[in-house]
Amino acid sequence: MYKLEDIWMIHLEITEKCNLACLMCDRNQNGGDVNPYLKDRELTFDIIRKTFPLSHIKKLKRVYMCGNYGDPILASDTMRILKYFRECNDSIKLGVMTNGCSKPRLWWEELARIVDTVRFGIDGLEDTHKIYRQGAIWELIIRNVKAYIDAGGYAIWDYLVFGHNEHQIEEARKLSEKLGFKEFVVKKTGRFFSNIKLEGKDKHLTLTKPSQINNINKSLTKQENIIKKYGSMSNYLDQVKVNCKVIKSKEVYISAEGIVLPCCWLAGEMYKWELPYKSSQIWGLINKDELNIKKNSLQQIFNSDIFNMIQESWSQQTISKGKLKTCALKCGEEFDQFGDQYK
Repeated sequence: MYKLEDIWMIHLEITEKCNLACLMCDRNQNGGDVNPYLKDRELTFDIIRKTFPLSHIKKLKRVYMCGNYGDPILASDTMRILKYFRECNDSIKLGVMTNGCSKPRLWWEELARIVDTVRFGIDGLEDTHKIYRQGAIWELIIRNVKAYIDAGGYAIWDYLVFGHNEHQIEEARKLSEKLGFKEFVVKKTGRFFSNIKLEGKDKHLTLTKPSQINNINKSLTKQENIIKKYGSMSNYLDQVKVNCKVIKSKEVYISAEGIVLPCCWLAGEMYKWELPYKSSQIWGLINKDELNIKKNSLQQIFNSDIFNMIQESWSQQTISKGKLKTCALKCGEEFDQFGDQYK
């Protein structure tokens, strides 16, 4: 699939901790109790320094903190780790994706001097933002946004659009300009498609799909044609060619637990709260201890067979015979929920 020396981008999920309860996030059960498989694990500064020596960091082009469950600003060593990457490589691009709902002003001012970008997930205005991002405090977010931007930080506003906030897009865009955001990105969520049931839906709990066609993820409009062509979404996944996104971007993902996999999508398959433990496909390929940077070096992990095994699965005839469903769903050539967020 690829070798360690091919990698120039690192996707770090530095923590499983989060202070919000978003209704479509796998960290919690439909916005309620925390996913029982999560243990608030973190990547510490010592682990990162051991995993990424100076010689390795100098070869990297980008490191960004995001992931499946946690918000990077909640981790204990976030600032120290970002400083370490910056000190080792002046030209590396550092990015953070966050809800912005924590830390004092001075922390955000310091962050502005270290990273290249912060993407703030703000899904509406004061009256609607917390409908999806349960527990969000609008005044605190705006205070932190101002502290970061006023200190010279490059800020991007990511706006997940739903039925309850689509009427506020242009008002939010104007606010973003007033606050000093450099970009305002309308994200058309693909989560109104069930990856387990393989079908679209108009509602999720209290959330409704946008009513305006230009605010709906284009993948959701392709399902009917795909079923006409292949007979079913399952048949499509069996037959579609996998065009791996992270091979193109030369990227690897590391979870807060320390697990190294090509992407967050495969890692996200490990701990689905609605499924029995270790029942998902990826568990048939992985050995957690073998792939953990807390127990092995990155080189040892890349010397294992995991990446070749993942790629070899794509040539299997069907999902039931070993083709990875997540790879076909996320990187199949005709249905791209992720890419269509931005179209």
